[in-house]
Amino acid sequence: MKHAVWGMTLLATILFLQSAAWASGWSRGLTVTSVGELNVGGEVVLLTVSEIVDNAAHCANPSGYALRDAATLKASTALLTSALVAGRQVDLFVTGSCDATGRPNVVGVTLH
Repeated sequence: MKHAVWGMTLLATILFLQSAAWASGWSRGLTVTSVGELNVGGEVVLLTVSEIVDNAAHCANPSGYALRDAATLKASTALLTSALVAGRQVDLFVTGSCDATGRPNVVGVTLH
């Protein structure tokens, strides 16, 4: 019985932390209007959306977002391209920092 209570407490804590992390830097329900690649200090994917860009870091180029996280670059590019072609919305995790391109930096992409 103690293990079941402990397991439920752990599950509730994980769900709470996940929802708290989700809300912190996520911009939800964005419509991708273009996806492109560039090499500015390394490979970077540039994307634009039809909504207002989250520019909390006051980046010099608020026309879209930049994604260069090597660990997720290929998968994120595939998701962004799929969303663009299929007309699906995406959720982006914006770090609150600026990329070398002057755009807000993104480190996470999910389909909405």
